[in-house]
Amino acid sequence: MCGCDDKLLQAVYETGFALDEATLYLDTHPNCPIAMQYFQNARRMNRQAMKAYEEVNGPLQVADADSNNWNWINSAWPWEGGICTCGNMKNACSTR
Repeated sequence: MCGCDDKLLQAVYETGFALDEATLYLDTHPNCPIAMQYFQNARRMNRQAMKAYEEVNGPLQVADADSNNWNWINSAWPWEGGICTCGNMKNACSTR
């Protein structure tokens, strides 16, 4: 990973992992109030991380796409040297 937008994406990955782990723990310990509190905190942090990423880069999931704007198809695809505005993956996967 490079450095600018990747910190936002890394926060999404880390908080998503914490959320998944809390979910799995609650599957086997559904009455644990500490685990439920941890889950709620992880969910809040994950939502904040996703919002911060999406404000800069656009939606992470197609369900969150604005139906009036489908503009991500206008930028370069990974194999065309696109992805990160700070240079990550630029020309790394170029097929030309």
